[in-house]
Amino acid sequence: MQFQLTAPATYDFFESTRLLRTGSGDPTLRRESDGLWRCAWVDGEPVTVRVRLAGDGAITVDAYGGGAAAAPQALPLWLGFADTDDEIPSHRLLDRLKKEHAGLMLANGANVYESLLVTILQQRVTWNEAAFAWRRICEGLGEPAPGPAGLTLPPTPRSLGRASLSQLMGFGMARAQAKTLLEVAFAASRLEKARFLPTDEAMNLLQCVPGIGPWTAASALGMRLGRPDPIILKDLHLPNTVCWALAGEPRGTDERMVELLQPFAGQAFRVVRLLMAARIVAPRRGPRRQVVFGWR
Repeated sequence: MQFQLTAPATYDFFESTRLLRTGSGDPTLRRESDGLWRCAWVDGEPVTVRVRLAGDGAITVDAYGGGAAAAPQALPLWLGFADTDDEIPSHRLLDRLKKEHAGLMLANGANVYESLLVTILQQRVTWNEAAFAWRRICEGLGEPAPGPAGLTLPPTPRSLGRASLSQLMGFGMARAQAKTLLEVAFAASRLEKARFLPTDEAMNLLQCVPGIGPWTAASALGMRLGRPDPIILKDLHLPNTVCWALAGEPRGTDERMVELLQPFAGQAFRVVRLLMAARIVAPRRGPRRQVVFGWR
């Protein structure tokens, strides 16, 4: 089926959807010069969408598979159209970034289970290692997506739950990650309730799963589920980045980062997302091995 969407008057398609992809070899999402292909499970049905940009904010969507009928409701979330873009307090740097990235919206993958899978694979590893494991687990336990794009769907909770620890570790992850993935597979239906809970309650629900701590819960809610308010603690680089951007301090701690983000309560992750869009990072020192997120 085909349908049309109209983007908000100011909208940055490629930056707004950037976090939906896990590495350039993500088998569930492929970027094109005029849009993207993405596959996912929607209400238990597989769907692949081809999103194409036209002039004047027009977006054409072709949807394939059993989940195609639900695509008109899913796409606005995936593209960030549901983001309210609440105002954040004035700050010299952020005021400039808001103008430079006025079209940035927080995309919501609208699937807690899938968001946790991607985030768990990033625990204590490099970005390239996480992207490799994501590709391997989809290719090993997923199934071909509908449509002509040749994408591969993420594994269902049933498929993942049938895998052994050794099989999962063979996809390129540590034993602790594999155990956490299995816990998420068994609790998948219960965890989907987090989509509809306030962030504090959602954080608590996600952390009921062994192996999921504050970093994983906050990262999934902010990076993948479009929440503007989580503060991601226990991250290797983020305190440095926030302290450098907001206070000119090249090294920071979680405590100092929380202090600097306190004036932006309710919009803390939106602030971080602006820094990401601007590619702002603190001056580096030491080994160049880039760990994306160092803790769970």
